[in-house]
Amino acid sequence: MTTATSFGLPPARRIVGVLALLLAAIYAVDAWQTLSMGRWHKPGAAIFPIAVGLLLAISAISVLLERHGGAEDPMPATFSLPAGADLRRLLMVMAAFALYFLAMPLLGNMIASALFLLATMWLLSDDPGKSVLRLSLYAVAMAVSFEVFFVRLLKVQMPAGVLKPWLF
Repeated sequence: MTTATSFGLPPARRIVGVLALLLAAIYAVDAWQTLSMGRWHKPGAAIFPIAVGLLLAISAISVLLERHGGAEDPMPATFSLPAGADLRRLLMVMAAFALYFLAMPLLGNMIASALFLLATMWLLSDDPGKSVLRLSLYAVAMAVSFEVFFVRLLKVQMPAGVLKPWLF
């Protein structure tokens, strides 16, 4: 059995809150400056990133304003990192994220997203009889939905990859 590493939350929450607020500001300002806002009847690519930045800023401010009520508080004052099989799953999901961002320029957004979604659903599923075919269908359906909504409808530019001529 591995010992879990424990961290105190109040100072860590303040640090994470400040970092998230800073990240939200940088993200929203960069989206505002580099992407098009579009028009009322045809919104541009900046709408979604600015909305995400705003939601992240609101979340960061709520974390900064949160109070811990001591021993009677139902929220624990410490947390532990996973150990054993759960730690391996966490590291594999993080590796899947890294591979996703490395594969996206080569394979394109839709194919890389489908493979990433399949890998993460398979890794995070607790079902011992999980069907790879069913998970593949879900992954492809989500990847195509993202492609249609973001790339086709909102006109967000995403990497097309070398297989672009054969995809819709």
